Amino acid sequence: MHASPLRGCPVRRRPTASLATPYGRGMAAQFSVDAAVSQAWAAVAHGARLSSRILQSVGDPVPRSNFAELNAVYPHEKASDWHRAYLGAALEHLLMWADLVAPLKFHPEQVVMHTFRPAYTLGRAALEAASQAVWMTAGGTARECSRRHLSLIRWDYVEHRKSVSGQEAKGRVEERDATLLKRASGVFAEADLRPPNHYTVLRAAAPVLGRNPDELERIWRAASGSAHGRVWPSLSLQHVVPLTEYEPGQFRTLRIPDTDGMTEVLEAAEQMLSYGVLRHADFCGADIPALIEDARLWLASVVPFREDADPEVVAHLRRRDAAASRRSPGTSDGSDGEC
Repeated sequence: MHASPLRGCPVRRRPTASLATPYGRGMAAQFSVDAAVSQAWAAVAHGARLSSRILQSVGDPVPRSNFAELNAVYPHEKASDWHRAYLGAALEHLLMWADLVAPLKFHPEQVVMHTFRPAYTLGRAALEAASQAVWMTAGGTARECSRRHLSLIRWDYVEHRKSVSGQEAKGRVEERDATLLKRASGVFAEADLRPPNHYTVLRAAAPVLGRNPDELERIWRAASGSAHGRVWPSLSLQHVVPLTEYEPGQFRTLRIPDTDGMTEVLEAAEQMLSYGVLRHADFCGADIPALIEDARLWLASVVPFREDADPEVVAHLRRRDAAASRRSPGTSDGSDGEC
């Protein structure tokens, strides 16, 4: 892998037990993350920033675009608004990761310490959020995309109802669900709009990205177990080094985060997000080449470069591509999406 001209924070893995004491976190027992992993983490960070810039630049759906058609099927809760909300949620998580591993401003002595659960937790949250957007717009027809949109809304209502206290508050959520079913009854039966779940949505979204559903489920389950505080990830997702045998058959251990697994979930989440954002732009009828070029130039203008970066490479990254479209974002006459 070639060295990236973009700058990232020096990062170290922090083991989850100390060499000196049974339960303390030993600050001396730290391991540097190799350059390839650091570059991969920075790539996720900057990919999230590019997606954020693109999404911010996409306006309302233009006439005759896919989202204009979907919004007309059920105008009470616009598909374009909900789609953007899923992507916005994913971005909140990955932009936090970006600020951790590749901040736009550095302190000369800044070092980031990593344990394994935060990376899995942020990756899992972003993966779940963005997969809803990808699944919604992968229906193939306007009717199916709309059906998925309404099913996701009903799922949202189910979870909202569980989170509120008191029958009055729960009743208000139930009323919203009943209203949706009544409004949509001319197109969909209630059975058509059964709420999905993260398991079914993720597996259905995997082939859209060219991923194996079983592999994506494996990544998601590892991330979920890490986020939920399960014990098995601390054993399976780390390198466990036995130390002293303090009782017969019982050992103090040093557990070192496996950066390959951390990278895997972060890259899956960023891929899901990036696809979802470009799909959103496409369904809004936006000019995708122009959006990408503008986002690239913006990122090159704000990201810090390594002190030894080749000036010609930096100048190239900050130069507008003459072959890129120069149309303003959101001025396309339509969309090439499949709905």
